[in-house]
Amino acid sequence: MLLYFFVIGFIFNLYPMPVSYSVISRGNPSKPNEPKKFYASVSSSGEISVRDLAKEIAEITTMSMPDVIGVLESVLMLVPRHISQGKIIRLGELGSLRLSVSSEGMEKAEEVNAKCIKSSKFIFKPGKELQKALKQVEYVKIQ
Repeated sequence: MLLYFFVIGFIFNLYPMPVSYSVISRGNPSKPNEPKKFYASVSSSGEISVRDLAKEIAEITTMSMPDVIGVLESVLMLVPRHISQGKIIRLGELGSLRLSVSSEGMEKAEEVNAKCIKSSKFIFKPGKELQKALKQVEYVKIQ
């Protein structure tokens, strides 16, 4: 798996593709009377399916496409188990995945219980190699 990310990093450095962005206007919800400001927003160039990603991985490794899909499906099956046990999932150079919750604030610590939790979400923190690759991204404005 580490070899895969090394190769992808190598390819990314050899064939950098600019990321397109457009300009959008947004108002500040807490200050609706203020004028809107303009921001850059990444424009997606499409999607890649797990199957297509598995094909690419199979091309640069000794694994077959069904083997890669099997590994990815296994990760999908195991992530909820370990997240529900409160574990942080370390994915090597890819990064880490952990659970975060949003809860209602209470006056006293004793009042905080599971019913106070309003929502939960996954937090992905990219690894050093992904952060390094992100610094090399070039951006192109689309009209």
